[in-house]
Amino acid sequence: MTSPKVSVIVPVYNCRASVGRTLLSVFEQTLDAELIEVIAVDDGSTDGSGDELDRIAATHPGLTVVRRSNSGGPGGPRNIGIERARGEYLFFLDADDHLGPEALERMCAMADEQGTDVVIGNYVGVGRGVARFDENIPRITVDDPKTDIYSRSLTVHKLFRRAMVAEHGITFPEGVLSGEDKVFAGHAFLHCSGVSVVADYDCYYLVEREDGTSIMQTGGAPGAVYFAEAARPLLEQVVSHRGPGAVRDRMLVRHFQRDVLHRFNDRLLAASEEEQRATRDGVRRLCEDYLTPSVLMRMPPRHRLLAHCARSGHERLLTEIIEAGGGPDPVPVIVDKDRAYCRFPGFREPSAAIPDAYFDVTDRLRVQRSITALGWDGDRLRVSGRAAITMLDVADQTAALLLRSKKSGGERRVEIELDADGDFTVDVASSAVPSGTWDLHVELSSGRLAMEGRLGADRSPEIGAAPPVRFVASEDGDAAAVAPFFTREYGNLSLTVAPGTAGLQRLLSFDGVEWDDDARLRIRGHLPATRRAAALVHLAVGLDPRGGGGDARRGEVETSAGADRMDFTAVIDARRLGDGRWDAWLDLTVGAETSRVRVSVADGDVSAPVPCAALGMRRASFYRTGGGNLAVQVVPGRLPAMLKSARRRLGRVG
Repeated sequence: MTSPKVSVIVPVYNCRASVGRTLLSVFEQTLDAELIEVIAVDDGSTDGSGDELDRIAATHPGLTVVRRSNSGGPGGPRNIGIERARGEYLFFLDADDHLGPEALERMCAMADEQGTDVVIGNYVGVGRGVARFDENIPRITVDDPKTDIYSRSLTVHKLFRRAMVAEHGITFPEGVLSGEDKVFAGHAFLHCSGVSVVADYDCYYLVEREDGTSIMQTGGAPGAVYFAEAARPLLEQVVSHRGPGAVRDRMLVRHFQRDVLHRFNDRLLAASEEEQRATRDGVRRLCEDYLTPSVLMRMPPRHRLLAHCARSGHERLLTEIIEAGGGPDPVPVIVDKDRAYCRFPGFREPSAAIPDAYFDVTDRLRVQRSITALGWDGDRLRVSGRAAITMLDVADQTAALLLRSKKSGGERRVEIELDADGDFTVDVASSAVPSGTWDLHVELSSGRLAMEGRLGADRSPEIGAAPPVRFVASEDGDAAAVAPFFTREYGNLSLTVAPGTAGLQRLLSFDGVEWDDDARLRIRGHLPATRRAAALVHLAVGLDPRGGGGDARRGEVETSAGADRMDFTAVIDARRLGDGRWDAWLDLTVGAETSRVRVSVADGDVSAPVPCAALGMRRASFYRTGGGNLAVQVVPGRLPAMLKSARRRLGRVG
């Protein structure tokens, strides 16, 4: 008999309407049916679920049905399933939920390949929210702070290596309506050698009951049982298996926020006095035993205050904080000097005597910023976007755009005016910035509290690529080549600024070379320059004789400027050239600065010398040098050559 690869354990209690769909999703798995063992444990259902299981089992030999009297929670049925399982792996499937067809095949393959003890398949919520994963994770430890897998996913709907479960005696608490799955999953996480995540396939569908009768929808286990049998083991496991430090604190923060203090909610305020008392007492005992100052201060203010009230017996204030946190509007945040505080009930009330630090949210504020539009507006780079410090009223915030030198750290500051929604538009006179690369930051302030962040990574999809490089002018008459770009690693916005002729050389483009009918060499080109910047540019053209002997021959340059482009045509009369080779150049002048550049020619533009047809008896042609530059060669024509030959002959005769 083939040993099963995976044992699927399904606890069943009054799920007659859904259990058929659940089991069908297992029977339709792409993993070979002989490798799947299904153990369904009916926990004393009263709606005929047990009979439905027997009916299904009659036609599916891979399904084992176990009946038992009601145990008061899903932990008992799951433990029975573990005892009977023979598979290499265990998978826990609830009777309301179902699997994607390839789920077990993919998860088992991942566990086999990576040797991990736990595999998480991506979740899909049906009528409810779930933890989703964006990418596959071949192998990770639960202590890894980057993914913090322990905090993200503690449901039991995962693949577990059975040998690991048996070795460490990992079981479910019994007789507990809720929270028992986290005890099992947390215990397994703390012992496992590694965890894998299958994110590229929807494996597990968590279904919310439409009639609202599931355990969690009705409030879960009573407080007296929950805190003693589920919440306490969660905390005790962490303390027992992780020493003091950041890893333990991170796990305890997760449990206090989501598995202890979460019970302080609107549902509790509507519960009986007995349930309220049991919840307050349960939370208080756990805080006294496990809540350290470092764990307390890592939690948000609301949770700090709830824990403080539970420990100190502030019942009235506890109720007010629950009501404030559950209200339709966010709790207001105020700024005092350089700190921000959440104004929950009790803030700076003498009778409450709660430290300001418990209300402090400064370290939880974030700079939200995005770019919605980006482009040139004449000589200025126009940046539109939205920026604000989270949790603070935008009306109380001021903003500035910071251009920070990547090399020196120096700053240029441009004030920003925010509207009521935090939207802004700012024009950057980037040509006035010194040479170098400049990163763009946004700074936001409220009172003496100031925060900043890089700008550009969050931007509208319509922006696409950064605006093209452009030669622009400043109000002071300076000009520079400015190239906006998004950084490769994070996509933030930066500028490269090259003032004067240094920037001009980078932008100069030669579009073509040709002879006209009057034996003049015409060189066409352009600059991406604004009209104001083009007015600051002077161009001169010339040819130097090869070898340095003799004077240069200068020509004329005609220019025309548009809104964002300057075109030029440089003209040199070849009839003034002596015989020999001549190298073409262009002088670029901006203000008092002049630079000379060779005229470059693309390889495909001049593949062979181009002769001039209008030079009389002499011959001239332009060509591309080995270095890619433009040169002209002038040679004598046939008649001068014949005269020289005749003179030589006459001389020999004489």
